Amino acid sequence: MSPESRRKFLVSSGTLVLGAAALGPTAVYATEEHAQGGSGEGHSVDTKSENTCATCQFWGGMRKVSKDKTEVVAQSMGWCNNPDSPNYQKLTMADHEMKKAGIWKKWAAL
Repeated sequence: MSPESRRKFLVSSGTLVLGAAALGPTAVYATEEHAQGGSGEGHSVDTKSENTCATCQFWGGMRKVSKDKTEVVAQSMGWCNNPDSPNYQKLTMADHEMKKAGIWKKWAAL
């Protein structure tokens, strides 16, 4: 490797290291905000709603039931695990409604 190409390499890698050091605190702040709830509060779905993915036994997304059991709070999209559903093994939103009758099964936690 010639001395000029070494210098160019060292300058470019030094810039990369300085950039990463400058962005480090930003990444830590974003991670802390996400861990505390931050802006990702989730999507609320009423527990009385039928034919909705978040309230279905077969929906495989991140969700939890509120303390008063009036709503399900879903944090993401989820996989449909119902082999009878047209959405089987597909990602669906928490508030997606099943159009086909007789497929939806109430989540046992409700």
